Amino acid sequence: MSFVSDLRGFALGTVHCRAGRCIALLGTSDGGSSWRQLTAPTRAAGGVYSTCPTGQPCVQQVRFATPLIGYAYDPSLLVTMDGGMHWRRLRGAYVSSLETAGGTVVRVASAGTGCSGMRYQVDTDPVGTTAWRALPAPPIEEICPPVLYRQGERLILAGYGNPAGGVRATAQIARSADGGQTWASGPDHCGGTDGYASGIALAPPDVLVLLCQHQMPGASGGFGPAWVRVSADGGASFGPDQTVPSRLAAPPGTITRYQLAAASAGRLLVVETGQQGSSVLLTGNGGQSWSTSLSPTAPAPVVLIGYQDPVTARIAQADTVWTTTDGGRTWIADRF
Repeated sequence: MSFVSDLRGFALGTVHCRAGRCIALLGTSDGGSSWRQLTAPTRAAGGVYSTCPTGQPCVQQVRFATPLIGYAYDPSLLVTMDGGMHWRRLRGAYVSSLETAGGTVVRVASAGTGCSGMRYQVDTDPVGTTAWRALPAPPIEEICPPVLYRQGERLILAGYGNPAGGVRATAQIARSADGGQTWASGPDHCGGTDGYASGIALAPPDVLVLLCQHQMPGASGGFGPAWVRVSADGGASFGPDQTVPSRLAAPPGTITRYQLAAASAGRLLVVETGQQGSSVLLTGNGGQSWSTSLSPTAPAPVVLIGYQDPVTARIAQADTVWTTTDGGRTWIADRF
């Protein structure tokens, strides 16, 4: 999903078709209460690890910079100049991450699809043009391309390790405060003998939040609770570990999935997804205390969580979009 204002937004998903599942694009001009059909950027949906299983152009994500100019990507790249009515493919690179802000678009591109270990580069471009210019991003030694996060001129590249492997899953993080002209790099700050960052969120003015998990189970077979670490200076330093209480029972050996969103250094949302459903947790003090904000009853997993501004956030789950306008205390459900 991609919103350019509180009212105007776009959602990329799949529908049943003869091929099984095909891409569909919807738009809303009333904050999600109603949706209209737009032109799908491709027919095929992307597969695991940013691949196109059918060999035809495919995408999995969408970002709009304005109500008219938008990008569909992962791994193919297409652009629309008329609000999603027509799309044009941009050739020359495969794109795994892309973010827009302040009249520019930044992408992570490589010559191949999937987790092939190919060299990646970070490019920037004025919105609506195709004059891509390479940024001096540092190398991140992971098989999969790094994930790009953006808030204004702040850029974060996160290379996530594999928690199922036989080596530490510590993430590698590169930070830029000037639109990618200069960078600082290093490992994540989840600490401990088996801690690793599985999620990252940015918030103004200079907030960087890590969601940390255990890579190794304890004596009982459980992985223990997740925790968050909050930085108010862009990742130069972090506050103490703040435990995220688990609301869902997890069988021994099960790795719980978490998603993170941040409105500020204090206001955070965490979605915990287990075998029996999902639970949304809210904190207003940087993780010192938590409350259950929402307990979706649908068994489908949550696919998106994000703050749009300090009080507006959205959660997407199957055919439902949950919206809060009070920071996360109450939610309204709209269906496609």
